[in-house]
Amino acid sequence: MKEEPPIAGDPTETEDSQDAAWVTIETPLTADALLAFCREDIERLFRINSLLKFEEWHHGAENEHRVRLLNSVTGKELETGLHVEPLSDGLRVTYDTGLKTATTFRVEATEGSAQLVVTDDYSGTPAAERQARTDEVDQSLIQWGHDLHRYLAMWNRWSRYGLWRWYMNRVWKPMTPLGRRVVFLLIVITAMEFAVFLMVLAIFVLELDKAVGL
Repeated sequence: MKEEPPIAGDPTETEDSQDAAWVTIETPLTADALLAFCREDIERLFRINSLLKFEEWHHGAENEHRVRLLNSVTGKELETGLHVEPLSDGLRVTYDTGLKTATTFRVEATEGSAQLVVTDDYSGTPAAERQARTDEVDQSLIQWGHDLHRYLAMWNRWSRYGLWRWYMNRVWKPMTPLGRRVVFLLIVITAMEFAVFLMVLAIFVLELDKAVGL
């Protein structure tokens, strides 16, 4: 499994007037497994982003969704429809409203594994308007890449276990990013308390054995 962090590209104005930002994520999955992961649950892909707080997510017709979210980087709330278009090597999600036109997820096979390229496309908005609304550019893409990198590593290790999949889908996914951090801290604290309890219990048993042996 490759442990390198994702490599991000900066927003770029190309010769064909496309304005886009992208991040490339190394994964331990095969191309087929990564493609299946992306297509299985579009909501999960977006909720993995720890800088987006989803207030609502409504599933409409096939490949149609309606969301309301708060971007903690820009401090702006967005309500928009999502339209999912399957691609041969991934999928493309277009937005009804907002500065961003679409987000594309593309799977690229590498030696023994695959990488995921996530691209935010702003080319559907006129250049003058993009310039005037630079404060709405989504700066969470790099963090999203890191979040996907960690999640896919966990997925590769634990997804074979039904209980883990149930927890991540039914409990973890609907949580807010803050809620996930609180739960993680509670788990760590509980684990530490249990370790201390076991240590005290072991000392007590040893001392009891010594007392009985006298």
